[in-house]
Amino acid sequence: MKQRATQFWSIEGSILFFLLGSPSVTAQVLPDKTLPVTSIVTLQDNTRVIDGGTIKNSNLFHSFEQFSIPTGSTVLFNNAQNIQNIFGRVTGSSVSNIDGLLKANGIANLFLINPNGIIFGKNARLDIGGSFFASTASAVKFADEFEFSATNPQATPLLTVSAPVGLQLGSNSGAIRVQGTGQGLTAPSTLRSPIIRASTLTGLSVQSGKTLGLLGGNVTLEGATLTAEGGRIELSSVDSGMISLIPIVQGWTLGYEQVSSYKDIHLSQQTYLDTSGNNSGSIAIQGKLISLSDGSIILVQNQGSQPSGGISVNASELLKLSGISPDGRFPSILRTESTASGSAGDIDISTKWMVIQQGAGISSRSYSSAKGGSININASDSIELLGFSPSNPFLTSNITTSTLTSGKAGDITVSTGRLIAEDGGVIISLTRGIGAGGSVTLNATNSVQLLNSVELINSDREYVPSYLAASTFSAGDAGNLIINTSKMVVGDMATVNTSTIGSGSAGSVTINAFDLEIRNRVSSSAIIPDSDTQKVFGVPSVPSGSPGEVNINTGSLRITDGGQVSVSNEGTSTDAGRLTINARSITLNNKSSITTATASGEGGNIDINSQNLQLHNSTISATAEGNGNGGNIDINTQLLTGSENSSIKADAFKGRGGNIRINTQGLFFSRNSRITASSQLGVNGTVDINGFYANPTDIKATSEIVKEPPKMASGCAAQSGTGRDILTVASNGPPPNFDEHLDSQPIWQKDSGYSVESIELPAKSQPSTIKETTKIVEAQGWVINSRGNVEFVATIPNQPTPDSFFSTISCTSVDSVAKFSHPSNTVKR
Repeated sequence: MKQRATQFWSIEGSILFFLLGSPSVTAQVLPDKTLPVTSIVTLQDNTRVIDGGTIKNSNLFHSFEQFSIPTGSTVLFNNAQNIQNIFGRVTGSSVSNIDGLLKANGIANLFLINPNGIIFGKNARLDIGGSFFASTASAVKFADEFEFSATNPQATPLLTVSAPVGLQLGSNSGAIRVQGTGQGLTAPSTLRSPIIRASTLTGLSVQSGKTLGLLGGNVTLEGATLTAEGGRIELSSVDSGMISLIPIVQGWTLGYEQVSSYKDIHLSQQTYLDTSGNNSGSIAIQGKLISLSDGSIILVQNQGSQPSGGISVNASELLKLSGISPDGRFPSILRTESTASGSAGDIDISTKWMVIQQGAGISSRSYSSAKGGSININASDSIELLGFSPSNPFLTSNITTSTLTSGKAGDITVSTGRLIAEDGGVIISLTRGIGAGGSVTLNATNSVQLLNSVELINSDREYVPSYLAASTFSAGDAGNLIINTSKMVVGDMATVNTSTIGSGSAGSVTINAFDLEIRNRVSSSAIIPDSDTQKVFGVPSVPSGSPGEVNINTGSLRITDGGQVSVSNEGTSTDAGRLTINARSITLNNKSSITTATASGEGGNIDINSQNLQLHNSTISATAEGNGNGGNIDINTQLLTGSENSSIKADAFKGRGGNIRINTQGLFFSRNSRITASSQLGVNGTVDINGFYANPTDIKATSEIVKEPPKMASGCAAQSGTGRDILTVASNGPPPNFDEHLDSQPIWQKDSGYSVESIELPAKSQPSTIKETTKIVEAQGWVINSRGNVEFVATIPNQPTPDSFFSTISCTSVDSVAKFSHPSNTVKR
């Protein structure tokens, strides 16, 4: 429905402007006779001088049948110096075509209203001392309830001396169109340079600190340049209601409390809106469907010492940013910057649906000691970050804050129902100086999806995959990354990461999600940069900053197809970080891993808390190279299974192996899987298993492996009694076979040919003694009895509730019990 509405708007707008537009302006400035003192127009050379009009104190009123400025000509409001506000209305039925210079004396504010529509041509200019408002409102409202109406222009003997308080627009309000050359900017000389305004400025401009407002029905800017140095630009497209006029120190701000519905605003062909300057400039845009395309830019650059104003965009339906300029130099962006000691302005966006595509972006940068601006986005339905520039695959669709020197980068806060980043969609806070990076917080009530299409992955072209990140390239510490959502998918080639390639430290990654699927990587890392990155950003060949932490809290965690959750340190820092996972169920499939790793320092620690942890051809590891010690691994889970070459390891090279401690009610590892805490050239670590396990014959450690009741909520013991079928296995060797894939509830069949054990069987083992008293009944589950032993049962106990990570298991009666009893084992290697 939204797509159809957008298409209809485009067609309707094109037809409207075709009908309204005119290649040359031939109409004149023609006063009407509706005021007590009528306006007088005098032609002096190529200038039309407007005298007369009705004066009330500091207000001057003009009324026209027609008002247009031909190409290359000038219209001058020849007002007295004491006039503060000039109000000009058009009561006829023609559109105002302005393609010349519009002037007024002194510091007067100029309000021009024409309900039929206003078109500013490529040669339109302003030369006024105050603020300027062009509107297709039907009336200007004043504090004493007087209306200066263009649609009901009755002669009024007593005009008001009070201040204007609003502009009344109806559903039939005309459109505003501004044309330009699209040459408002000069491309930055380097990646580290701020945006530069063109030396020869064209378009509509007001004096420093003043307000430039375009307020109408549909508003279209095509290659337009609008500037208000250190002032304010207001664009609004209103279908029905009154826009409030609120005076500030020099200019005006607008209010929309009395607006019931909106129309559309479209910026294209390198349109440029700029309030940069030494004062606190700001830009506000209000409409229904708001779009920027073809390299259009909205910029507030703070060049002074005071905090800057920001950019505010309110789109009641859709905000869409897309594409780059035809010459490939400028993407469509919303941007705030700081180039001096004053902080950059914030960017605040409110909409239902936001789309950023084809390399467009929203960003704030600090090029100084001042803080960068924060980005706050509230899109109630969805946010889509789609693809990259067709001409440059490294120009991705993005939301970014960054600092290039000592100022802190701004924070990013995104709140939405659904976030999709696909084929290069990026959200990142970055530091490339000594200033700290900003934090990134994503709140998505429904889902977060980071995806890359199969077609793109399988193509030969270079590209930047979709990612969420907080990174440092220099001495400043990176910010933290926090994600709160119901469901999250980190798809093929996609990443969630905090990182450092410099001397600053990486921040932490925290994911809170009811359901989390990882097909590529979630990590915090210190990374050795490639040679190209070293040259472009001037970073050292080996980072000295430390990685941060990864914290995951979820109901279900699935890491598949080589996916990783990791903390790694490839640099010189001795801090390897920490990895913590709290999940009801965790599954690792097909060469997936949970790892901490360090090149030279101490290994990172891993803490895992779950009800069900399954490894299928996958790894949990906390390893160290060089002289570093292996990290520690603490696992608390009701059930731990490993199959198909799975491993849990805390190994080192020259240093000491780490410590592995597992608290479980059941540990089942296949013959080709292993648990190790070893060191190739140093001292082995320890493996401590508390709970039921099956013959740990390939567990490599130097300490005693202790069998004792688990230090967690246990199940209920089976009740004793006569008439029960019991299978007793008492052995120092392996129990009956029980191998490969194990579901969340283990099921044993006597003749299945499976084996439960800890990795490879020894070359020789003592035969088991099996006493079969009665008919064997297939086990359907298991519990822990009062002595800490695992008992397989024919009736599955009640299961824990799904909304509790660590619920206990209730007692139930059973009909048949199979009992395994293992003595304590000591393994020395």
